[in-house]
Amino acid sequence: MGKNKLSQYFPPPLRTLLALLVVMMTGYFLMSDLMGGTLFQHQYWDSYTLQTYNWLHGRTYLPDGAKYTYLELAIYQGRYYVSFPPLPSVFLIPFVALCGLDTPNNMVMAAYGLAAAELAYAIMLRRGRKPTVAAFWALVCVWGCNMLWMTTNAGVWFQAQALNMVMCLAAVLCAISGRKALSTTFLALAVGCRPFSAVFLPVFVLLFAWNERKAHGGFWKSCFAQWRCLIGPVLIGACYMAYNYVRFDDPLEFGHNYLPEFVRAEHGQFHWSYLLPNLKHLFTPVTMEDLQLSFPLFQGFIFFVANPIFIIWFFRCAINATRRPVSAEGLLLSAGMLAELVCICMHRTMGAWQFGSRYSCDLIPFLYMYLADRGKKRPSNWELALGGMAVAFNAYGALYMYFYG
Repeated sequence: MGKNKLSQYFPPPLRTLLALLVVMMTGYFLMSDLMGGTLFQHQYWDSYTLQTYNWLHGRTYLPDGAKYTYLELAIYQGRYYVSFPPLPSVFLIPFVALCGLDTPNNMVMAAYGLAAAELAYAIMLRRGRKPTVAAFWALVCVWGCNMLWMTTNAGVWFQAQALNMVMCLAAVLCAISGRKALSTTFLALAVGCRPFSAVFLPVFVLLFAWNERKAHGGFWKSCFAQWRCLIGPVLIGACYMAYNYVRFDDPLEFGHNYLPEFVRAEHGQFHWSYLLPNLKHLFTPVTMEDLQLSFPLFQGFIFFVANPIFIIWFFRCAINATRRPVSAEGLLLSAGMLAELVCICMHRTMGAWQFGSRYSCDLIPFLYMYLADRGKKRPSNWELALGGMAVAFNAYGALYMYFYG
């Protein structure tokens, strides 16, 4: 095949994307091999597979839930239920239909990682970056943070966060591509993984309204003109609420409040009293003792060490603020991120046993949206170095959590 033929069927953006996905797939294969398994093995911390299996047998509860003492199951009126929002179970339906309870959920997690990287790559291409630059940012977005560790383990907690990142990045891509209704629909789907993603539904609607304020004769008129963006979220939200009501007689209850640990807690699952202690956990330092790293695993450590894309975002915001007027997009996205961070810090466990501060990964798609729009066309040398170190540190973290965590 000649060079012209190759360019015709495999243009540079596609070739670069394929190279990125091959590198990532090789990485997942090698890490899985080091961890003593294969990508097609089943991770037994997966309560989503159990939920899907029972759906296919006409049940919303787990009749044998009492034997799964290692899973976080809600107990309501003597029955056991999966306590997490349900969307990941929907994605497992074909795998459970084919494989029963022995789903290849580790491979599903790797697929979520690849899908997130492909979306992150497309976002940067849409904003005019060269393919190699877009591939760098996509790798930093997905592998330069706790997502690298989480996508090597199909535990129920990590499935929710990984699929949430996929849905939120899809929402960002649709937003910058002018597909507003599809963008908010993806955000509504993300709520079925991580409920606090709902914070960005009004943020995106306000952002769309601001960008179209001249066409609609003013900002408030433009807000009312965005009603089509709410159709998908309303329908999806109605499905979530109906499912919650069938299980817990409460349309807003996904089940976590019926976990034994939160039933026993004085202030329950969410409370203002958790806010300040959890903010301190976000800044717990990493230290070195006898030339060995020392960091806490329960409640994690300083969020921007394992997720240094926050450092890049912070410097880009500071630099842009000194060179040009602060953008409405930057203000809205920052307000949304701050609101979600406050909500996250009101949670009793803040991610519990973890490497870094995994809950902060929920914010990455939205700071990534800012970097795509307001960042430089080419990464600076310090961004290249920090991105490389981020991937290396999180590869170390993934292996550390498996062997020592």
